[in-house]
Amino acid sequence: MRILFVLNIPYAIEPHGVMLLSSICKKAGHEVHLVLLKKENLLERVKKIKPQVVAYSVIGSEIDIFIKADTELRQYLEEADTKVFRIMGGPHPTFSPSILDTMSLDAICQGDGERAFPTLLERLENGGNLENIPNIALTSAGATLREKLASADLDAQPFADRDLYYSAVPYIPRTGLRSFVASRGCPFHCTFCYNHVYNKMFEGCGPLLRRRSVDNLLTEIEQVIAEYPPVRFIRFFDDTFSLTVDDWLREFAEEYPKRIGIPFYCLMRPNTFSEEAAGLLKKAGCYSLSMAVEAGSESIRNTILKRGLSDEDMRVAFERARRWGIKTYGNTMVAVPGTTLEDDFNSLEFTRNLKLTVPTFSVCSPSRGTELADYAIEHGYMPPDADMITRFSAESPLITYTNKEKKIQARIACLGTLYCTVPAFLKPLVKLLIKSPLPIGLARKAGFSFAVFRIATCLFPHAIPKNPITILRVAIDGIRYFW
Repeated sequence: MRILFVLNIPYAIEPHGVMLLSSICKKAGHEVHLVLLKKENLLERVKKIKPQVVAYSVIGSEIDIFIKADTELRQYLEEADTKVFRIMGGPHPTFSPSILDTMSLDAICQGDGERAFPTLLERLENGGNLENIPNIALTSAGATLREKLASADLDAQPFADRDLYYSAVPYIPRTGLRSFVASRGCPFHCTFCYNHVYNKMFEGCGPLLRRRSVDNLLTEIEQVIAEYPPVRFIRFFDDTFSLTVDDWLREFAEEYPKRIGIPFYCLMRPNTFSEEAAGLLKKAGCYSLSMAVEAGSESIRNTILKRGLSDEDMRVAFERARRWGIKTYGNTMVAVPGTTLEDDFNSLEFTRNLKLTVPTFSVCSPSRGTELADYAIEHGYMPPDADMITRFSAESPLITYTNKEKKIQARIACLGTLYCTVPAFLKPLVKLLIKSPLPIGLARKAGFSFAVFRIATCLFPHAIPKNPITILRVAIDGIRYFW
């Protein structure tokens, strides 16, 4: 069958879900294509390729552009009396299955799709019954059967199909940055995150954390280094790279520098970043890592967001990273339900005092279905029909702030990185800009540019392209797609 995968933006971080499914589909003999909505017109690609299946991969913040593109496609299909099977996967349909009715989709995939999607294709191809495929829902009620892949299943999968993505965004390989996934799952209960919802949905379907073996992971990295040079920096984007110091982490710390020897970045939590973990990560070659701050108040962080992290946990973790010479990144939210603008400025100051290498800020927009969204609606902070689409620096959807306060919060999200990294004598100037009537669009352009510059030069310096033309192309795409 001919399959057209649909993504939104040409991210610098490769879309592993789609690339893995593409590899599985090709192995099964299917023909696979990719379209990026911000670069190409979906309808024109459908007319040219004539796919039997259009597969959308969507996170919540992108849904508007998919609805628009799909509406145009449906109108064409109806007028042309042509049938194309339209399915959506990714976080959005997993946690908001009503999108199936909203877009009149044929199906959605909830959770892991590595077994579900090829099973669906096989039945489509053979005219079989599409019901009772685990993780595939044909109605907005959701999938009746659910399953999670085990660690052994992750090792058994083919490696991600990078050709698919690199053909669509050919300058990405020249950046020197490659991304990999070592594990799936997170046992923590942060109220703003979907992981606790996912864990409840798939309770009893297998362990929360599933890991690829060290050998399987390193073998893929070796293959990518050989086939897609130059590779100068590795990014692991597991929810938490290591929950504890165990045999897996010790083996990784021994084998990675011997077999790979390329600096890397990963995500940790302050309470999992112990002294021993720091030593092993540094030994392996960890150059930079992410540890989210989320809130500058211990009470907000633990009562509302349920992070389970004290102020002391935060200070110790970031100081430990500095001692080990590991660069740090972390995001802090403003406009958390139940908080005030004063709390936001306290978070700004707390984050500055942590001395992260690259701190960023975002306006909290609770995602539908999460505990935080339920909390906000229950307490009257947000109407049930609020726009729950998370955006970098949009104004808060909460009704507890004035319009002026919402604009200030948006400017904190835009200029927070600048505030936390300028010399102390410039703090009053940046705070003045945050409180001033500076247009949000201008604040976003200036703040986003500065944050991206800091991220590139401080967290991933090895990945900066050597070719100035490639640098220019990446910069142009950043301006075009993210401003």
